[in-house]
Amino acid sequence: MSIQAPIKEPEPEYDLDGYCKTLEKLVALSEKEYYVHVVDINRHQIVTARTLLWLVVVILGFDVALIDWIHNAIGDDVRNISLYYACSFFLVVSAFLGIVAFTLSLLAIPAFGGYKPLYEKSWADYSNSAHDLFDKCGQNVYLNTLNNILTNIDEACAVGNQTNADRGIKLRFSTYFSILSGAITIVTLIIFSFNFYT
Repeated sequence: MSIQAPIKEPEPEYDLDGYCKTLEKLVALSEKEYYVHVVDINRHQIVTARTLLWLVVVILGFDVALIDWIHNAIGDDVRNISLYYACSFFLVVSAFLGIVAFTLSLLAIPAFGGYKPLYEKSWADYSNSAHDLFDKCGQNVYLNTLNNILTNIDEACAVGNQTNADRGIKLRFSTYFSILSGAITIVTLIIFSFNFYT
């Protein structure tokens, strides 16, 4: 009976070059996504918030002017006092919705939750970890650094995405309240004009 030596399986070959190129491509794509969140979406949301602020200010000003106009038009006429109170009620509701829309737009401007930076303290974090890895084993420093960068970009994108989503919800509701406020104001103007001048 002969004892055979165990068959040694061949060592797997690793495609380090392909892995390196894949990491480089992923870092480039993640970096683009990060800047989309931090720069592009952020900028558009700020412009939207400012536009809504101005729109609501115009609606609120129109509400106040309309209440004054209705008051001056009716004057001491007792026959139209119910019309005055009804129109005033709707304009107060419109103003309340406008104030809510203004507040939501105002709260949407600062990025509550913020945008995560791509490093903890400074960019030196990457060079320090690369140096530590080089001191320990001297291999795959580039790949590990790319992996660290990719991990941090991915975390930053997740935080930025959540921040933009939260801001988007505020702006969406601000838009709804602005539209409602403006619609109530226009309907009130039509109702008053139709009832008072006919």
